[in-house]
Amino acid sequence: MFKKIMVPFDGSDHARRALEVAKDMVLEDADAKLYVVSVTASTVAQSVSGTDGGQQIAGVPMFLAEKEEYKHLVDSVLDQQRQALSEQVGDAIAELGDRAVVDVAVAPSPADGIVDYAQKNGCDLIVMGRRGLGALRGMLGSVSYGVLHSADIPVMTVK
Repeated sequence: MFKKIMVPFDGSDHARRALEVAKDMVLEDADAKLYVVSVTASTVAQSVSGTDGGQQIAGVPMFLAEKEEYKHLVDSVLDQQRQALSEQVGDAIAELGDRAVVDVAVAPSPADGIVDYAQKNGCDLIVMGRRGLGALRGMLGSVSYGVLHSADIPVMTVK
């Protein structure tokens, strides 16, 4: 039924359970593909360090970085995050082979990143963990709540 299934992955137990559910769905259909995606709100903020009051990206002072160099540095950080995610989920998705895609998306918020990635990649289902701690959001976490209300495709939450 679903051919492109996306699992937003943050390393939590809930995300791991969602990954297992989605993987089982993909295993049942030889034509299905799994997208495991980590959303980073600001790659620059994660790689910026302060030394002597100045900000640096990968050891280069920000004011010295030219546009192409800056883009290269950000791409390098994204590649590192993709590699780390691959190592984190590799054993869980190994049996899917090339039917599994591991990727990193950049967005202003996790919910926006999840919805945008699913749309850009033609995903037809999002399977995601939910924490169940957000009393104001019913029994969902704020990210799953945001995705449920923003996505134009089905969203399955797993606890």
